[in-house]
Amino acid sequence: MQIYTKMYDILRDRARDITIKTLSIGLGYTAVELEDGSMGVAYTWLDNKTSCTLMKDPEDYEGKKSLSLLGKLFSENLLDRSVAIAAVNALNYKYAAALEDDKDTLFDDLQISEGTHVSMVGFFSPVVEKLKTRRVELNVYDIEKQIGTEEDFYTNLRHNTDALILSATSVIHGSTEEVLANMAPGTPCVLLGPTTPMMPMAFDHLPITILAGTLPVNFPSVLKSIRHAKGTCDIQRASRKVYWKKS
Repeated sequence: MQIYTKMYDILRDRARDITIKTLSIGLGYTAVELEDGSMGVAYTWLDNKTSCTLMKDPEDYEGKKSLSLLGKLFSENLLDRSVAIAAVNALNYKYAAALEDDKDTLFDDLQISEGTHVSMVGFFSPVVEKLKTRRVELNVYDIEKQIGTEEDFYTNLRHNTDALILSATSVIHGSTEEVLANMAPGTPCVLLGPTTPMMPMAFDHLPITILAGTLPVNFPSVLKSIRHAKGTCDIQRASRKVYWKKS
């Protein structure tokens, strides 16, 4: 994906200088903590677990420069890419920290009201519950939860969608650009979730109008949540929700 190349090029020089403090790969989320006091998280994509060894790479990355993890953006292995996106979010921490807090205006910014046709990649239970109160028409596609089919989803996305909510796990999966290529021009779209790289410059070739992500604040609490296989809600309690909207 072009996104990977852009993120790599933007962060490469910084990654050459910053050392990895800890790498924590949990069942739900992965965290990368850097020696400069930054942290990034990303969804842990575990696909077809066949043995107790999930990270096949024998390298011990702690104490090494973070460029070694950034390069995993180009790996075919989804766990490698999970680690790479966590590293991206750590390297981008200072930029993300300067963004505005999420003021819970997402649905209004996406122009979602009663009767709006909303397509969603990734089943976000809390978001779905909120959407139900607005009485929208919802079209969901989630590979891991086996909800919907790609063919039906893309047909709806092209012809019957007023707003798109796109899980940032699509960046790990490598399908972000494919999904957006099937979206009708002018459709408002958010890339959403703790995995979201809050880097507008990495997505400026795509029709994404909103980035909504998570900035760890209480690092020990975030790492404890990851060790205990907790999910998004626990991580966000120890974090800031940050927001960027295209002007």
